[in-house]
Amino acid sequence: MTSCLEAAQVMTTLEEEAPRPRTVRVPSLAPAAKWWPVALALLLCVVASWKVIASQWDFEVYYYAARALRAGLDPYSTQSLTKVAGKPMPLPFVYPPLFLTVFAPFASLSLAAAKAVYLAAKLASLAGLLLIWGCFCRNSRETLILLVVVLLGFSATIFSDLYAGNVTCFEQLLVWLGIAALLTGRRMLFAVLIPVAAAPKLLPMVLVLLLLFEGRKAIRPLLVSLGAFLAIQGISLVVSPARTARFFSMASALDERGHAAPSSLALLRDIAGSALRPWVPLVLYLVMATCILGVFGFWSIYLRKRATWEKAPWFLLSGALLSYLLIIPRLKSYGFVLVVPVAVWLLARAKRGTLLMGTLLLCLSTTSPLPKALVPRSQFWPIIWEYNALLCVFALWLLWCSEARACAGGSLVK
Repeated sequence: MTSCLEAAQVMTTLEEEAPRPRTVRVPSLAPAAKWWPVALALLLCVVASWKVIASQWDFEVYYYAARALRAGLDPYSTQSLTKVAGKPMPLPFVYPPLFLTVFAPFASLSLAAAKAVYLAAKLASLAGLLLIWGCFCRNSRETLILLVVVLLGFSATIFSDLYAGNVTCFEQLLVWLGIAALLTGRRMLFAVLIPVAAAPKLLPMVLVLLLLFEGRKAIRPLLVSLGAFLAIQGISLVVSPARTARFFSMASALDERGHAAPSSLALLRDIAGSALRPWVPLVLYLVMATCILGVFGFWSIYLRKRATWEKAPWFLLSGALLSYLLIIPRLKSYGFVLVVPVAVWLLARAKRGTLLMGTLLLCLSTTSPLPKALVPRSQFWPIIWEYNALLCVFALWLLWCSEARACAGGSLVK
């Protein structure tokens, strides 16, 4: 955790040197009181986890896929999973073959015992994640916002991961350890952690491009990171080329949408429905992604002429992570864990009205919080609630753009 503490100290020192006229002043509490919201958030997650053990449907897929492999069956076939489980298993295993070795030890346990051990490991990783995020908070006000976002934000994304039994907590722990390392100048550690975090789902490897903010210093770590990623994925290809090909085939054919998979591409496909040709949403998605990257690129290049990465790390980092979530073609409901500290950082620096509105938006980010009598009669209303977490990210991205304009006036650094 040394990297996290150093990152928090660097961020605090630099931002204290920079004037922030838009920050809302709140009476500070005792330093020890800063941590109670983090502890409360973890306690509530632990208390709520007793309901989780019976669910964890993603873990069941990992568990039975490992058992199918041990029995000599195809782990990528739902028929094989159904045969091993003795019950219908509609969800397929969609991770690289190397990932099966991670869950091989669980295959020797009963399902109930395996779920309990797995959940304990997830809660431990969540504790580490909350500790890292808590280190980034400079005062009790920010930790209070963190408490709200962790428990309610983005359709309760933390609990969504706990209930599903996905590997997101482990993945995000590695990602944020890497980001903390990057913020403290440990570029090589970041370059190693990101490929490991991206091993199951591949897409997080895009985050290694954060090294580009370092300029020429990024060349060697970037090459090391790409080499590590190719080596990890190459092991699967060498050990089991047929299963690796099956994995890529299944992953590319996935078309999940709605509340469980609210990506921008899925949103455009649902809005288009069957009224438009299939290629139209894809074209609109490419145009949208180009615009988002263009706007982010413009402000990043413009502001880096006034403030280097060392002087404005969180500003550039926030824009990069929000843009990443908005443009990736596949996004699950628990994928919003990535931007929890970003939401805290932006809301803590917003005006009082913006803070209240943003917090309210995050709190209402549930599947359907309004009574039917209050729901507008519109064909697009169900889509809005299905993709409300994604719309929260859009709102935060617009808030980031607004902050970029303010920073262009000199409020980021002198």
